Amino acid sequence: MRTARHYKRVVATFVFLVASLAVALISTAEVRAQSGWQKQWEATLAAAEKEGRLEIAGPPGESFRKAIVDAFTKAYPKIKVELLGGSGGSKVARILRERQAGVFAWDLYISGPTSALAGFKPVGAFEPLKPALILPEVREDKNWIGGFDSGWADTEKKLFYAFGGTLAGDNIYVNRDFVSADPIKSARDLLDPKWRGKIVIQDPRVEGKGLTDILVMSLAYGEDFVRKLLGEQKLAVTRDRRQLVEWVVRGRYPIAIGLNEYVLVLFQGKGAGQNIGAVVDPKTIIYWASGSSGIGLFNRAPHPNAAKVYVNWLLSRNGQVEWVETLTNSRRTDVPPAEPKSAMKPGGVYHNVQAEDMIPQRRRIQQLAEEQLR
Repeated sequence: MRTARHYKRVVATFVFLVASLAVALISTAEVRAQSGWQKQWEATLAAAEKEGRLEIAGPPGESFRKAIVDAFTKAYPKIKVELLGGSGGSKVARILRERQAGVFAWDLYISGPTSALAGFKPVGAFEPLKPALILPEVREDKNWIGGFDSGWADTEKKLFYAFGGTLAGDNIYVNRDFVSADPIKSARDLLDPKWRGKIVIQDPRVEGKGLTDILVMSLAYGEDFVRKLLGEQKLAVTRDRRQLVEWVVRGRYPIAIGLNEYVLVLFQGKGAGQNIGAVVDPKTIIYWASGSSGIGLFNRAPHPNAAKVYVNWLLSRNGQVEWVETLTNSRRTDVPPAEPKSAMKPGGVYHNVQAEDMIPQRRRIQQLAEEQLR
């Protein structure tokens, strides 16, 4: 009996020691991992503050400037940010000309993925982004709708990251002061002859929301539907986002495709267009568009450490809280959406219509629009 009890005590002691050693090793590994990223972050931040500057090409508008520049400099006052705001096409063309001339003036590109990948990827202008992500919270799957990797816009999942966006199903806006709520329940209803000459669209022949909305309609209803809509319904076409919203507010064209939500909110904040709202089309709610919520890191950047600090800040919870002030929803699960109705839901499966694999289809729709809008 003594021998058996003694043996059991020895075994129990051995098991306890092994378990304690395992816990100690795990704890040590966790501490080393934690201290590793913290040391890297502190070194990167110190180098960034020494650089003291950051050059970003981004979207236009005061709300974006506040999110991109003001919020970051408030968090990191030792790093001054310069922003080149403008449309995707104009920014890409300018930066490509500069790089061809040997001028590498920009650190980061914040905008939609389509023009960025079409313009910069073929010439190898982007640096892989993932190695720049230092903060653990940035790459944790639980923090992102669909997991972290579902935000990559390029096919290789390494160059351009879409951190926010909205459901692309809200592609039809109607002024209910002029159009009854019942007749238009989906895109198909736009083919009714009574709406001929009463629809305005942001020009789908160029990159923008008009093209995105028509692309979504083609994915849901086919190209023949798009051909009829553009060719038979006498759509008014504009590239001016504010003009489009103003026309809808005034009822000149009470139905809109490609309407910019941010501009509409500006009007509604002044008491105009209160009864303008989106048509929820059940066939288009599986698609989402990242809008201007994408980021890429230029190679040969003049301020590489400041760029790394910025990327980590922007993709952190704190950075995304600032970003949603632009009225663009974040993909982070721990950041309340700016527009709940157009927000993707955790656990849902969605398709980004601005990702690189959609570029051929976008070009096809542009060609179709060229043929029909003459």
